[in-house]
Amino acid sequence: MLGRDPVSELFDAGARAQLGRAYADRGAWKETRLQPPEPRHRAYLARLGIDPDGPDDASVPGRPGLDARNRWARGYVRALYYQHCNFSADGGGWRSTRRPEPRPGRLIEVRVGGHARALGVIPAGQLIAVRMRSAAEAGQLARKATLAAGLGGRSDSRLRDWG
Repeated sequence: MLGRDPVSELFDAGARAQLGRAYADRGAWKETRLQPPEPRHRAYLARLGIDPDGPDDASVPGRPGLDARNRWARGYVRALYYQHCNFSADGGGWRSTRRPEPRPGRLIEVRVGGHARALGVIPAGQLIAVRMRSAAEAGQLARKATLAAGLGGRSDSRLRDWG
């Protein structure tokens, strides 16, 4: 089994907080501002050969998908999906143990924007929004996914910058 993206592991608490807001208000976009990496993050990631300012590494060949704009934001997006798929409870909240079967990632939608300036007490950072899809939207996506099965879309571990 392949390990998790080390960048994404840095964001688990923030991802859960943002997802919790999205779960509480299904269908509404919940935004956060992703802070740039601190010197300690940069040093840790440099030891692993990861450049947080490097290009977005989606590691899914042949599918453009979400443009996270940089490696740092891609790690945050991966944390959102990891927490949602593996630890979210069906009725809201969080499981203390990993789900026996992952939840479909298509139940959430993520948008990554550009850099936003500070606004009063709200710090500057890269805009990232997430929402919990409605049941109808999730059903439509499930049907599309069934039709597209076999066309690829799985992560290719050879494209990853971690092991």
